[in-house]
Amino acid sequence: MLYIHKFEVALQHGGAEEGGWWFTAGSPVAEWSPVMVEDEEQANEICRALNFYEKNVRAKEEDYEFSSVLAYRSQHFEYDVSGDMLAKAFPTERPHYE
Repeated sequence: MLYIHKFEVALQHGGAEEGGWWFTAGSPVAEWSPVMVEDEEQANEICRALNFYEKNVRAKEEDYEFSSVLAYRSQHFEYDVSGDMLAKAFPTERPHYE
């Protein structure tokens, strides 16, 4: 069984190395009930459709793009497929520059 989870995502500053770098961090949306799907291809198709929908909603309703320095003023969501029934925040460890 596969599960489609919804996350609120934001860019986090990773560090000043090489002119500065950013990474995406996500927290599960508590009000979202995971969609259960048995077929991996179907789960990925549903996930792509939901992400496409969110992109269109953002374009119409949000003032700032996901990569904008003012993106913290807007909400951004994305969906992901997982074998885990419970969604987990990501990344589990803060990335570091090497």
